[in-house]
Amino acid sequence: MRAGTAGSGDYYAKRVASQEYRLSRTEKADVILHLVAEALATAEWVADVGTGTGIMKKALETKSHKPIVGFEIDVPFVVERERVVAADAYALPVREQTFDLVLLNHIYEHVDDPDALFREVWRTTRSGGAVYVSAGSRWAIMEPHYRLPFLSWLPRAAADGYLRLSGRGQSYEGVRFLGYGRLVALMEEAGFIVRDVTEEALRGLLNPDRGGRWRPAWAALRALPKGLRRAFLRASPQWFFLLERPAQAESTAGDG
Repeated sequence: MRAGTAGSGDYYAKRVASQEYRLSRTEKADVILHLVAEALATAEWVADVGTGTGIMKKALETKSHKPIVGFEIDVPFVVERERVVAADAYALPVREQTFDLVLLNHIYEHVDDPDALFREVWRTTRSGGAVYVSAGSRWAIMEPHYRLPFLSWLPRAAADGYLRLSGRGQSYEGVRFLGYGRLVALMEEAGFIVRDVTEEALRGLLNPDRGGRWRPAWAALRALPKGLRRAFLRASPQWFFLLERPAQAESTAGDG
């Protein structure tokens, strides 16, 4: 279950239904296109696993002029339903190595077993294929769903109590953030080559048309030595990755 689907009075459920949220999904589509343009240009089959409302998927289709198959287990959560299949992210109803490009936009924190999620994405990604991952950090000061400081830092029972006291929800069920090292380890253990593209994503987010008051801070960060800048980005509230399933060597006739 996704955060906020428990009831209409839930803060996150209300935010997802807002015009502001819809606009943010369209802007996020621009960032994704900035990062996956090369892979998308040659991709025949593209999947959006955990497509959520489907709003971002539709924006990506409109901008790229390519059909994308969305998979979502929480069917009532879906707003844009075209080319969206009801499916468990652990058991996608497709053959092995089906997709050239898979999108995982803030989905790992909404599953019970992210290890199983990445294994299933590995199974369904073609040899030489790519996976886009955007991911939130457990140690983000401001939790992104309920906009409460330090919420994701707390044990589950304490987080539930914090939500009730804030009046923004009844339960923090369905959200399980990880730290940077553990998340990268899970993706690598699944078999992927992992490339952190957080800096490239921020460059797209904070272009001259966006970013507002954050652009000066980004300029200051860019001025830091590369190693120090990388350390700051690992402490970011969210990260962006491009994964690659290594191409398999062609078998040759006569191999014993």
